[in-house]
Amino acid sequence: MNWLKEHEIDSWILKGSLALMVLFPAFYSPHTDVYESAYYAGFSWAYFFLALYMLLQLVWNRKKLFDVSAAKILFLAVLLAYNVFSLYFNRKYLNWYWEQINNTAAFLFMGILLGFHISLGREKHDTILFLMRCIVLSNVASIVYYFMGYVNLLICNNQFITYQLPPDYYEECHYWLYSHKCEYALMLVAFIALFIAYRKKFRNKLTFALSMAVLVFCLFLAHSWTGIAGMLLIVLGAVLDGVNWKEFHFRKWHLAVLAAALAAVGAVAYGILSERDLSTLGARLPIWKAALQTILKYPQGWGMRFGTSMMLTETGMMTNNAHNLFLNQILRFSIPAGVCFTLLFLGIAVYTLIKGRSFLMTGTWLALLLLLNMDYSLMSVNMALVFLIVYLISLKRKEKRLTEDGKG
Repeated sequence: MNWLKEHEIDSWILKGSLALMVLFPAFYSPHTDVYESAYYAGFSWAYFFLALYMLLQLVWNRKKLFDVSAAKILFLAVLLAYNVFSLYFNRKYLNWYWEQINNTAAFLFMGILLGFHISLGREKHDTILFLMRCIVLSNVASIVYYFMGYVNLLICNNQFITYQLPPDYYEECHYWLYSHKCEYALMLVAFIALFIAYRKKFRNKLTFALSMAVLVFCLFLAHSWTGIAGMLLIVLGAVLDGVNWKEFHFRKWHLAVLAAALAAVGAVAYGILSERDLSTLGARLPIWKAALQTILKYPQGWGMRFGTSMMLTETGMMTNNAHNLFLNQILRFSIPAGVCFTLLFLGIAVYTLIKGRSFLMTGTWLALLLLLNMDYSLMSVNMALVFLIVYLISLKRKEKRLTEDGKG
């Protein structure tokens, strides 16, 4: 163990896990089609290495395990309840354990990061910079893949499965390595927030601008207006963080900035209105109503029926999911398990907002929750990466405070 610690093997293992998540997300599933395989993602090589990383952290930081706090006790209690309920309903009704395993791994990963205050930006092993380089490389490949005529690349069951949209598909969109355009948009929004938070890690302003351009272009390829709205929230947060409010004085050029911001918001609003009926939030209101009715009818969850069974909305539309991450967790895995999942997720949001008090952190969570509540935009095998990015952004306030104290 000492040899492993001296050579910082944990950093290498974490880098391997992140490289797999971003560049080569290979997993196993009882399905091989684009949607069903994502809904039923089983063993993931990225999570395998993540489990090794967490095991090392638990061993090396075992003394900190006894540093009890109310937040830790509450987190572990709800996580235990989530697993007890999931195990019960899985054994009796659902028969799909991998979602429970993968979600628990993601929650535990975030708990270890927050509980042990792990630093990932060390000079020798700058995991943050490594992650950002992987993200740029992956999305450059995504652009190339798009212009080759493909929409999605699925690495599942030891196969590379390429996917093209049918000629008569109702919209242009791009998924890359993800389950749907909404998940790709959510990941891109998280990546944009990470790049803005750690822009000083780029070699210069040009490499930062080019890297951001890659992500923004991919977001347009994904064709997610919700994702673009989320990006604007993040940019707004970053701008507000850059203002010295104690010495702020209104200038005439601020009007030009405000006009440009309003124009951007207007352009996004026009795009959304031209494609979606906002009176029903893009048909989400009738879908959520139908999902709630189905949940009350099947409080034990749909289990393996999810993805194939359909719900009829009051507008006559058929849908196989609730278009909402939290409602889908309840619909799939029972009311108790879904409620525990929601409490854990929102608890992490509240905790990191308090710890990372900044407009950027607020904008990031507003953007993520916007996407998560409008669609099934986060699968279990990508949840740990989103949590990691949130954790890294929450660290920026502490890093800024330490810098200011050093100058003082």
